Amino acid sequence: MRTFFVLLAIVISQVALGPSQQASAGPMAVTAPGSQGAQKSVKDLLAKAQLLAARGQNEAARDTLRRAVAADPRDVDVQKLLGDVEYRLAHYSAAEAAYRAVLAVNPGDHDVRNRLGGVYAAEDNYQAAINEFRSSLPSKEAFASLVQVYADQGRLPELESEYQMEENRQPYEPVSHYNLGVIYEAEHRYDAAVMQYDAAIQSAPRFTDAHNALGIVYGELGRYRDAIDQYKTALAEDDKYYYAWMNWGVELINSGDYAGAMEKINRAVALAPDFPLAYENLGVAYESMGDFTRAVEMYQRTISLDPRERHIYENLGGIYLSHGLLNLAEAAFIKGLAVLPPSSTLHFDLGDVYQEEHKYRLAAEQYKSALAMAPGDAPTRKKLSEVEAFLKR
Repeated sequence: MRTFFVLLAIVISQVALGPSQQASAGPMAVTAPGSQGAQKSVKDLLAKAQLLAARGQNEAARDTLRRAVAADPRDVDVQKLLGDVEYRLAHYSAAEAAYRAVLAVNPGDHDVRNRLGGVYAAEDNYQAAINEFRSSLPSKEAFASLVQVYADQGRLPELESEYQMEENRQPYEPVSHYNLGVIYEAEHRYDAAVMQYDAAIQSAPRFTDAHNALGIVYGELGRYRDAIDQYKTALAEDDKYYYAWMNWGVELINSGDYAGAMEKINRAVALAPDFPLAYENLGVAYESMGDFTRAVEMYQRTISLDPRERHIYENLGGIYLSHGLLNLAEAAFIKGLAVLPPSSTLHFDLGDVYQEEHKYRLAAEQYKSALAMAPGDAPTRKKLSEVEAFLKR
């Protein structure tokens, strides 16, 4: 029986396309910038691109947006969406150029600076990423991105020390407790995270992000009903808080209620059609119910919306591996290792594929790579021993 990766969502950085609009599919004339006709043309092109991007048709969206840029290169909505789709296509230099075009017009746009930080993180330019995330604070999305990049570098203790001092300076500020809780959660120090989220909620009982975050920690601790109660509290304050709808669905997956999970997660999708994690968790629900085709569709949709979603290649490769589709599983795990930060799990999974294919030397290399990152992992040591025994024959 394979392990699924169901993903709970704190307030995180993501591509936001804005509302989809019906757009004409016919050719559109590009006229002189600044004219009334040009403005209408750009709006029409943007609406069409939003629809294409929401469907995961990123190449078509990019081509449409380039036509809009030719008509009005200073339209920030066009440039922002162009940056988003170029990021999805792993065209990081083009994404950076589009986001910088927005910042040339609106240098104080924290959302775009956060997205630009995501581009730098994808390029492993961590200091530049950190600089952009910090310039986006106090945005909660930027803070979550900052925590992630510190985690990727193994530098969470530095950030923890910084925010412990911040909490000491502002002990009655709920956001100080919330931020420290996010760091503790990333360090898997769940009891400490619970204490911080509780403190934030005591200071601000209607703090929806804190209720959502506390629910996530309860879910990690297996307290699914307590987690759901926190999501319900958040939704009582804001019934459009799609993170809580999706997280509620995740707890139902963990509880084995897959139909109920899909109903909740689809509520999140209706509110945020471009929310990658929602589609990934729908894929997990479909896979758990034995619907291979729909599960793969959802996993592929996730990749089209965010090719750097942390566990998507594990889930996609895992379903292929469990169905004996070894070539597809291998391709998924290799892609994950190429586009994501180093992952012991992906190395293990790729080693598993090679072992199934009797490629024992390649399998041993992957298991060794996994152990270099997680030296205490007993299952990996066992698998390495197995393939080394075959190599000695």
